[in-house]
Amino acid sequence: MSLESQVAELSSTCKQLIDYFNGKVSAINAAVSAAVAAAPAISRIFYVDSQAGSDENLGTRASPFKTLQRAVDSTPSGGNLDVTLLRDYALDVSVMMKGRRLMVRSELESPCKLILNEFTTADGLVRMGSFWQSSHSPLEFANLTLVLPASSAVVDRYCALTFSSGSTAPLMLSLRFFNCGLELRGTFRGFLIGPESSVVGLGVTNTTIPAALAGRILPSVAAGTESKSLSNIITNVPTL
Repeated sequence: MSLESQVAELSSTCKQLIDYFNGKVSAINAAVSAAVAAAPAISRIFYVDSQAGSDENLGTRASPFKTLQRAVDSTPSGGNLDVTLLRDYALDVSVMMKGRRLMVRSELESPCKLILNEFTTADGLVRMGSFWQSSHSPLEFANLTLVLPASSAVVDRYCALTFSSGSTAPLMLSLRFFNCGLELRGTFRGFLIGPESSVVGLGVTNTTIPAALAGRILPSVAAGTESKSLSNIITNVPTL
């Protein structure tokens, strides 16, 4: 075999190897792209309309969900969820957060109310529309008015805007209000933050806590208690 033939054969073999390599690289890139596309987004933005929405919808502005729970369930555990209410929302269940960070807001040009109503559990316990924080589930509200219920004579210890329970209780229960209002409809016997968290973080920005809620922010914390005197409370609210 002549030298020219050997060089030609070698060149052909090299080209085949290069084509094979390029083909494999393209296949790997395509597989990676497909896997990334198939992975659920860890951060979600959803819209909720309690009247015109449906939990069979997509959760977009044009196709909003009906309930907050549907928005939470459509977000992967450990993910971040931002929900915009498109109209006033009456809540008479406990939203199970299950390890999601949740922001509930309304738009500045169309402010909404989150109306928290009492309900009775299957065990006959009186609670209120609330958020059950389990694992790592920070909770935030923005550009909303939260309307607290006029309480029954006797309410359950978990009658609170937010609470945790048992082994899934987060190390820190985190609650933040940004540009919010807190409205009372009568005597409120529940709490803003319920029991069973080792550490509580409470932040307020451009939000006033009504004087009538003194002593109703945390269980076993008397009205007028200075927050700096409590080692397990991190807050910019000077007195509780």
